[in-house]
Amino acid sequence: MHHRRWGYVAVVVVALVACGGTNATNEGSAGPPRPTALTGSAGPRPSASSTRPAPVVATTIDPTTAPALPVDTDGVEEPPIEAPPAATSAPAPVPTVWPPYEPLPGVDAVAALTGLAGDPETTQRPALVVKIDNHRAARPQWGLEGADIVFEENVEGITRFVAVFHSRRPQPIGPVRSARTSDLAILAALNRPILAWSGGNPGVTAAVRAAADSGVLVDATAMRSSCYRRDPGKAKPHNLVVDPACVIERGAEAGPARPPWVLDPAWVSPDPYGPDSTFTVTMDGVSIEWTWDPATGVYLRSQDGTPHLTLSGARVASTNVVVLEVPHVASSVDRRSPEAVTVGSGDGVLHRDGLATLIHWIRPVASAPFEFTTRAGAPAALAAGTAFVELTRAA
Repeated sequence: MHHRRWGYVAVVVVALVACGGTNATNEGSAGPPRPTALTGSAGPRPSASSTRPAPVVATTIDPTTAPALPVDTDGVEEPPIEAPPAATSAPAPVPTVWPPYEPLPGVDAVAALTGLAGDPETTQRPALVVKIDNHRAARPQWGLEGADIVFEENVEGITRFVAVFHSRRPQPIGPVRSARTSDLAILAALNRPILAWSGGNPGVTAAVRAAADSGVLVDATAMRSSCYRRDPGKAKPHNLVVDPACVIERGAEAGPARPPWVLDPAWVSPDPYGPDSTFTVTMDGVSIEWTWDPATGVYLRSQDGTPHLTLSGARVASTNVVVLEVPHVASSVDRRSPEAVTVGSGDGVLHRDGLATLIHWIRPVASAPFEFTTRAGAPAALAAGTAFVELTRAA
């Protein structure tokens, strides 16, 4: 697949490392199914004709000379490197100040992240973002099938999930691990969500705290919460789970969820490049395949040659699969940790309704929603339902 290359702008964020937790309770709910068109969330709306920022210049980091991986605060090392990191650029400075952010009103009548009908209790609650482990020892995960949106990002030779829960709250969710530099720009577009993560070193904690102090997110770290517990069914550090009802109840200052892109069930691709019954996605350290299932109207995920199942036995599936080519830079906290830059612009592919469409994405600031257009510049929209976003490395 040949794509045009556009400029990018790097967002200044921080890398994070992992840690432990304590206790939890139980609760869950599900959202009903009526599609409704819905537009994007907080921040200025960019246009396809917007001036594109200067490009990020990538350089290669030699993994043989990079420093050792950091150690989690519970004394357990992060998962071993399974593949050397690909090209990255010099690290950006650690952020200390975020612009103050005041949440916008919620969306009425529909669940903001799916565009499906929802009652007021559902539609006005905040997004809960959970960092979920995808190391082989962490599989199968708890509750991943219940996320409205999942971003898959490269970490140190493997991937992790930025799972966003809103219309459903599976019980429990995990394994919860440390966040990464890539996460903060994603969270900034979700109208002050709650971040559930396992904790990190003092520099990382200070950076997340700074974002929380500016109203960008609510910090629900396991280091200061009794909403987490260790499950004896898996070994540390792949067994930390969180009770979503517990952290949402304690995050009263969070904003109501808002959509990070346009949802429109009536949108029809003006220029699909073909049906995509099965397609693969290139990420670090994992083999990924998606298969369109016309009977259910969703894409079914496989990884490393087998169906991706959660602990409940459910298959990970999504109404939309969005593959975004984003530049990767080295983390300012750990040069072996890549940061996916999601502020700027680039190319991608939108998979919906069993068709693939080449798209362009643009986002001028972290608080803005993603805008998707076709390569010809016409608006593009996701179908009402769930979304899985693959943050692949831009060449």
